[in-house]
Amino acid sequence: MFERNLYLMLRDVKPVAVAVIGDVILDHYLSGDISRISPEAPVGILDCNSDRYALGGAANVANNLAKLGAKVSLIGMTGKDQAAGVLKKILKREGISSKWLVASGDRPTIQKTRLMANGQQLMRVDREKRVPLPQKVEKTIIGYLEKNIGSIGGIIVSDYNKGLLSNSLLKNIISLAGKNRKPVIVDPKGNSFAKYRGADVITPNRLELEKATGMECVDEKSVEKASISLIRAHSIKSVLATRGPDGMALFKYGKAGKFFRSEAKEVFDVTGAGDTVVAVFTWAMVGGLSMEDAAMLSNYAAGLQVAHLGAVSIGIDELEKSLAVKSGTFGSKVHTIDEAAKFAAILKNDGKKVVFTNGCFDLVHYGHIKYLQEARKLGDALVLGLNSDSSVRALKGKGRPVLNESDRAHVLAALDCIDSVIIFSEKTPLKLIRAVKPDILVKGGDYSVKQIVGYKDVRKWGGKVMTVKYVEGNSTTGIIEKIKRGP
Repeated sequence: MFERNLYLMLRDVKPVAVAVIGDVILDHYLSGDISRISPEAPVGILDCNSDRYALGGAANVANNLAKLGAKVSLIGMTGKDQAAGVLKKILKREGISSKWLVASGDRPTIQKTRLMANGQQLMRVDREKRVPLPQKVEKTIIGYLEKNIGSIGGIIVSDYNKGLLSNSLLKNIISLAGKNRKPVIVDPKGNSFAKYRGADVITPNRLELEKATGMECVDEKSVEKASISLIRAHSIKSVLATRGPDGMALFKYGKAGKFFRSEAKEVFDVTGAGDTVVAVFTWAMVGGLSMEDAAMLSNYAAGLQVAHLGAVSIGIDELEKSLAVKSGTFGSKVHTIDEAAKFAAILKNDGKKVVFTNGCFDLVHYGHIKYLQEARKLGDALVLGLNSDSSVRALKGKGRPVLNESDRAHVLAALDCIDSVIIFSEKTPLKLIRAVKPDILVKGGDYSVKQIVGYKDVRKWGGKVMTVKYVEGNSTTGIIEKIKRGP
């Protein structure tokens, strides 16, 4: 199975260190609702209810790598301004060092402010100054790279055409990398790719490919023709062309091209998709996978990324869990609350319905099995909250449970009808329910629907609360009493 093969590939990727050089951007999102028209002009009034900052450009590429577990050296430039302070604070929070960022008073930190309403982008405001790079800054950046070159496995050039990556700087980067046998992967911009001469891989999208070659790229044949022309014209070893809803294509010097269909189920926003592609591809390739396998992984990751709003980084956890769910190899079904929440989110993002129930399940019997099977039939996955030993004692009294929480959890996880088990110690499973956000909440028929813990929460987010009848004549207490009486 395709997803299973990708899932197994993840385990083959070795730890890597990557340098990211490029245009560092601070993304700013102002989000809200529009329900009024301004009396000052015929424009909508944005009632702002969210104001957040995120990493963009080369910083987002670095963040993608960090979330994949790579060691990242981010090399670029900021201004000496408040935006630089915000950017560095976010980098620190994400575990990315900012010590290789050059602060220059000649230009501001690049900032993109997006006005959003109801999940749609209304306008983008850019703050930037495109002037030639000061010679001293270029020398400093090359100096940083020279110091790091021995400890890195590869280099990503993240070009957003903001003025940092001059022709001379690019030439020096590619030359230095070549001498040290380090691959250079370029996310390109501009109408000419001559400045990337000698790069190992470039990752243009369809529009960038058309601009750089002057060729229309409307089908596989024309994409291949344009990509091969770049390889021949600029001594570039490989082209990984991203084709939006048509997927991706990989072309290597002297070899037949390979095409990969899109893995996106839903597309909410393509912002940051290119950053995800170049990060995952480089991480996988430098980590030991073939270019073809690295391309397949990056194509899958891009499908996950565009289902998010904004430039969201796709980490190893999301990749692994998504592939595991789709391949049926999710590993252990006994999860922490955070793992269960991610598991449920992946399923729901894929259009699946998540069912939640809870209980002690001490000495699992036929009544339990029948109940759990019926609960599972209500949706596509069943998440079970399991009372811990201490909470079972509080509910059932001294001498209970018969089996400890670990044994009970693993017995239940072995059942085909259960997809996730979470042990909880609280009096009620309300915390779990709010974390998992099930589509359907289920309890036994001895409860009325409105008595079920979590009823109000689940109904609030549009879910259903239901009951399933127990099989009469089955109980753990009855089994214990029978054992005590003997044959």
